[in-house]
Amino acid sequence: MEIFSVLKFTFKKYYEHLFKLVFVGLSWFILTSILLFVGFFALSTGAYPFLILPIVLIGPLLLTGLEAVHLVINQESAGFKKLISYFKSKFWRGFLVFLVTALIYLIFIVDLRFFLVRGQENTWLLAFAFLFAYLVIYFSIYQAYLWGLLIVQSEQSIKNILKNALVISLDNLLFSLLWLLALVILAGLLIVTGIGLPLAFMGILGILLIKGCQEMLAKY
Repeated sequence: MEIFSVLKFTFKKYYEHLFKLVFVGLSWFILTSILLFVGFFALSTGAYPFLILPIVLIGPLLLTGLEAVHLVINQESAGFKKLISYFKSKFWRGFLVFLVTALIYLIFIVDLRFFLVRGQENTWLLAFAFLFAYLVIYFSIYQAYLWGLLIVQSEQSIKNILKNALVISLDNLLFSLLWLLALVILAGLLIVTGIGLPLAFMGILGILLIKGCQEMLAKY
């Protein structure tokens, strides 16, 4: 099955470029942690203007981290100046995609919680809870393709990338479900181990994300 080929490629490439990918992952983890700490500080103290920093920067930083992984596994230079240039050139793309993604997830999760609570008294409302659960799962698949295609098809317009992510996610449902499951399980394992989060999270999941998109794109 294609998913096993993608997983094999992911671990092979990670160990081939272990030191570079650990450095990329650690750098991304430190910067992201700082932004999340700023966000937590803003929420816990009421200093809401500080929320602007994580909201604005996390998306472009995620995109740049994925691009660094992409460059490393393709044995290209992932120098500081090159990544800074990429961060600047793709800043608005990363920011807008992250912002819209966060808002949609927020809507889905709030609605899911609402219908789960009300569904205990009304079977029809519980059915809506299952609908929103499905939407969360599909939207997560779509997001995996979207962020991967932002790297793999970086020269394409955002409109084309959004369309391609929709077509591929709907046309390859079995692979997509297994791929998402692999991403979730690996993310969970890396988070639980603690040390895996800063050292391997971006490297392993980044390769899995990119390779999954490339595998499906090869069909078209």
